[in-house]
Amino acid sequence: MSPEGSPGFAAGLGASVPVVIGYVPAALAFGVAAKGAGLGTTEALLMSLVVYSGASQFAIVGLVAAGVPWLVTAATALVLGLRHVIYGPSLAPYLRDLTPRRSALAAFGLTDEVFAVAASSLPQRPAGLGWLLGLELGAYASWALGSLLGAAAGDALVEVLPILAPALSFALPALFVALLVPMLRAPARGAGRPIAATVLAAGAVATALHVAGFQAWSIPAAGVAGPAAGLLLSRALADRGRDRR
Repeated sequence: MSPEGSPGFAAGLGASVPVVIGYVPAALAFGVAAKGAGLGTTEALLMSLVVYSGASQFAIVGLVAAGVPWLVTAATALVLGLRHVIYGPSLAPYLRDLTPRRSALAAFGLTDEVFAVAASSLPQRPAGLGWLLGLELGAYASWALGSLLGAAAGDALVEVLPILAPALSFALPALFVALLVPMLRAPARGAGRPIAATVLAAGAVATALHVAGFQAWSIPAAGVAGPAAGLLLSRALADRGRDRR
């Protein structure tokens, strides 16, 4: 516990366990995919350490394998990462002792799954920055380790156990859905509705474009449409709350 009696670094590290359990197989899948696209073990590890975004990393690997120019690949990864812009401001009111430098440090580790855990926990019990950093460190370390193992030995593992291939590819979305359910059921300030709108809008756009034959545009468009829907709903709910006062 922190001096203020709120959860600290150790508690945050413990809260990362569900994310770690899901990240390891998902990162293994990324490592295998990266090697299949022609990237080396070091390159796969560096991408996980620097980019650190499952959706962007899988998209980059797919685009590299398809021979897409690097400029288009980088732009796609950037668009997919735009949704993270809304994560920090929505958590900031529940974190104590934030400074610009500390906020920048915490912002790097705010992945979808870390945000899902934090958004379901912090409204009920605000914490210090140490709690969030513990949560982020557990997730970050497991993602990097899983990527390394997947790139170094993933092919051999899948060859020995072929049934792992479909399971690994489904690990990341399954993890996010599992973390999303309790968050949507949490009553804190209606936080679940904008996130549900984000997920539903992104899923609907991606599905529609895929069915229409625009597979290459489905992920980037979903990466823009989802956060936009969530942000618009958040603002609408905030305006409604002010009108009632």
